[in-house]
Amino acid sequence: MPASKPLTITYKNDDQWFAQVGPQLDAIFDENSLTFDNEIGKGDFYRVNIDQGLRVRRVTARFHKPVVFKRKITHDPGYYVLVSNLSEQYLETRTGEQQFNLGYGTENGLYFSSPQLTASYTFKPGVQYHLIFIILTYERIHNFISRQPEAQQPLLLSFVDPNRPVYHVECLDTYSLNLLKEMDKQMHDGRGNNLLIHSRCLELCYHVLQKVEERRSRKSQAAAVHPSDILKMNEIRRALLEDYQLPCPPLHVSAQRALMSPTKFKNLFKQLFGHTYYQFYKNVRMHKARELLLTERMNVSEVGYLLGYNNLSKFNKAFKDAFAVTPGSVASLTPAFNPH
Repeated sequence: MPASKPLTITYKNDDQWFAQVGPQLDAIFDENSLTFDNEIGKGDFYRVNIDQGLRVRRVTARFHKPVVFKRKITHDPGYYVLVSNLSEQYLETRTGEQQFNLGYGTENGLYFSSPQLTASYTFKPGVQYHLIFIILTYERIHNFISRQPEAQQPLLLSFVDPNRPVYHVECLDTYSLNLLKEMDKQMHDGRGNNLLIHSRCLELCYHVLQKVEERRSRKSQAAAVHPSDILKMNEIRRALLEDYQLPCPPLHVSAQRALMSPTKFKNLFKQLFGHTYYQFYKNVRMHKARELLLTERMNVSEVGYLLGYNNLSKFNKAFKDAFAVTPGSVASLTPAFNPH
C-alpha cells in the first residue's frame, strides 16, 4: 500500500510565522501561540520574544499523517535559526542536497543555518516531537559576534557571511542539553523568568559558535569518519546517557563494543563529542544530579546515593568541580515551573 502523500507547510518570514503556518494547519493562533487538534494531528507551538532580534519557539506535536515544514529562502534582514530536537525520535532534516537525522542521540543534535538557505523538517505520523527553535536576526548575531575576542571574529564572521550561506550540525552534549532543558521549563503561559531564557539562549549560541571553531580546526587535522563508526559511537554515547546510575564501563570495554582499538576509540570519542570518554560520563552524571535536585525535589543524600556515591563528600566535591557551587545550594532553589 503506497505511503500517503505528505502535507507540506511552507513559511518564510519569521515575524509572521504563526500567521503563515496557522491556516495551513487549520490551527487557532495569535501572536505568541498556535494550537491545533484535528485530522492533521495535535500540537502546541509557543513563542517568546526575548529581546530585539531574538526569540525562542517551542514545538510539541504529534501528526496523523506525514508533514513537511519547508522554510523558503529569505534575504535581508533574514533570520539565522538554531534548532534542537529533544524528542526520542529523530527528525529528518534537509538543507539543499544534504539530509541528516536531527536528534540528541546522534552527532547531529543542534542545527544552525543561514537565512539564505532552504530547510525542511519531515515529521513522521504517530511520533511525539519536541523541538526548540532559537531565531536570531542578521543584526543580532553580528552584534553578538562583535563582542567576542578579536582573534575569533574573522572565523565566526565567515560562518555568517551572507555571501557564503552555510549550515552546521553539532553534537548535543550534556552542557547544551542542560541549557535547553532549563529554557524549556520556562516556555509556558505562566512563565516568570525571561531573563533565564535570554541568558541560556546566549550561552547556547556562544557554545555552538565555539564548537564550530573547534570542529573546523579539527577537520584540517583529521580524516573523515566512516559512517559505521559514527553509528557505533552514538550507541556508546546513548548508553552513557541512559545508564548514568551505573559505574562507567572501562574504556577498553566500550572500545571493544565499538569494534575499535582503545586508542582509536579514545581519539574518535573526543573528536565527535568534544570531551574525553570519562569526562563525558562525569558530565552526564553531574548534569543529571543537578536536574534531579532542581526538578524532582530530591535532597542531596538521595541524589548522591542514587548515583552510587556511598561517600557524600565525594559527591559534593564532584558537583562543585562541575558547577562551582555545592549541591546543597542548588537543592535549596525552588524551580519556577515543574513540567511534571
